[in-house]
Amino acid sequence: MEHNFRMKRRVPLLIVFAAFAAFAGERSYRSGILKQIEIKDVTGAIPVSTGAGQNVAIPLPLGINYRFQVQSDMIVYVANCWSKDKRSYGSEWVLNDPVEFRVEKDKLFLKRPSKGELRLALMTRLRVLPKKEGTGEVIEPLPPFATRQTVPECH
Repeated sequence: MEHNFRMKRRVPLLIVFAAFAAFAGERSYRSGILKQIEIKDVTGAIPVSTGAGQNVAIPLPLGINYRFQVQSDMIVYVANCWSKDKRSYGSEWVLNDPVEFRVEKDKLFLKRPSKGELRLALMTRLRVLPKKEGTGEVIEPLPPFATRQTVPECH
């Protein structure tokens, strides 16, 4: 009899844990518009001293930096990642098309058209104020938040 009581007590806990595990696996995305993609080569320089006492800098390619701007409602999210050699991250999206993304602390995850997400460092957020008659949009930075100083590699 006591064994039956313990079993009945465990079943609801098992259901609660299963429901929590299922909920934890779901990701909630926001809708936005991809406003801009900037793709820039990242280079460094190696200083080399010549025999004549002059210093010459030899450029060293380090990779490509990708900067995405996504607008959702009146907020623009600016996020970056870098790649050692792949140049096709920007071609996965079309400017001004709707996108889905999620924000976790100092990271922005942009849902890819095919599958998966592109992980970016959230650099800043900007508020876009509505147009006033005879003027354009006004963009103002939002208060700073804790951000990472290193930009992750694009995956």
